[in-house]
Amino acid sequence: MTNTDTATGSLTELRALLNVDDEQWQTIVAWLIAALLPGITRPALFLTGEQCSGKSVTAKMLQHLVDPGAPLHPLPADEDAWIAVVDAARVVAFNDVDRLTDWQSDALCAAISGATVIKRPLFTEAAPEPPADRAFILAGTLHPEQIRPDLAERLVVVELPLLTERRPQPDLWQTYEEARPRILAALLDLLSAVLGKLTPAAREKAARGDIPAGRMADWSLVVTALEETTA
Repeated sequence: MTNTDTATGSLTELRALLNVDDEQWQTIVAWLIAALLPGITRPALFLTGEQCSGKSVTAKMLQHLVDPGAPLHPLPADEDAWIAVVDAARVVAFNDVDRLTDWQSDALCAAISGATVIKRPLFTEAAPEPPADRAFILAGTLHPEQIRPDLAERLVVVELPLLTERRPQPDLWQTYEEARPRILAALLDLLSAVLGKLTPAAREKAARGDIPAGRMADWSLVVTALEETTA
């Protein structure tokens, strides 16, 4: 990815705040674009790494770009807590993920794929409301090999290295807030350009017979369109 700055903004300012390499940066930009696109199936972004690698700050900054004001949450332990957390945000970010129960894995698989966990009111036969279009971030020390295969294929993993230099949190967030208008401007410019290439990218992949058959086909097309946009 060679060009993520535009005439009106700069994603370079965001990258300077994150503890990522070139490949990880490409994944994060692609995920941000996918998070802004409505009506597609997108993977959850899984930020993993040892303690002191900047996972929580990275999760919060990326969440804030798309869904300002939404908080980080621990993974809910039951259905009622899940519904309360997921219904309250456009970008749902779970922090301190060091283990996953089977129930949590099932709930994440359903939500990422566009389904949801809904409790029908007692003594009613009302059909549940369709799920909102949400994006998910997980951040924690859980190793990718500990994740169930059905959930793993719904994630994109960014493994952050240990920080070599720690910036004071107030300074870091002040820099982010000052740069945020320019970051958003560049991100939206990039989104517009990607939208212009999505249909051609889909047609070309279909003609070659290599549109992926998996549940993350939308994600593959977004990545292809982004690569063409920033080449």
